[in-house]
Amino acid sequence: MPKSRDEVCQLMDKLLLHSLELMEQEVRLKTTIEAVTNDGQLDLAHTRFTKGAHSVSAVQLPTEDYRDFSALNSLTENRDELGQVQLSLDNHPVDKETGHIDPIRWFGILIPATLQSARTKFGRALEYVVECGNVQIQLRNVLLNYGALKRLKAEL
Repeated sequence: MPKSRDEVCQLMDKLLLHSLELMEQEVRLKTTIEAVTNDGQLDLAHTRFTKGAHSVSAVQLPTEDYRDFSALNSLTENRDELGQVQLSLDNHPVDKETGHIDPIRWFGILIPATLQSARTKFGRALEYVVECGNVQIQLRNVLLNYGALKRLKAEL
């Protein structure tokens, strides 16, 4: 714990610089998410164009009568040694017994390469979203620590 006003000010400066780095990282990640998602949407559009609008549409999606299934990816909250929350993405293998099915099979047996590519890009975007969430958690913690140091500085 800092004892003098100068030490508190130095820590506050370091926290502010770290928060700026985190903000820059967050902006880069959000830009990457947008670019990867746009590429995935273009692949979907290309698939619809080449295969026809009805072969890749909402018609293939399950209805209310479809049996329940589980997502192939799930989000998990973990705590590190300091008690800080970290998000992680868990990938589950396709297993009909546990309800983890492959949704790309809803679109047929012979899946177009562009649809596979779109799936890969959306999966990468999901990984970037989790990473962005972790950066936002870190940024929130840095700003909370900054506020605590600001109160401590006022008391000194």
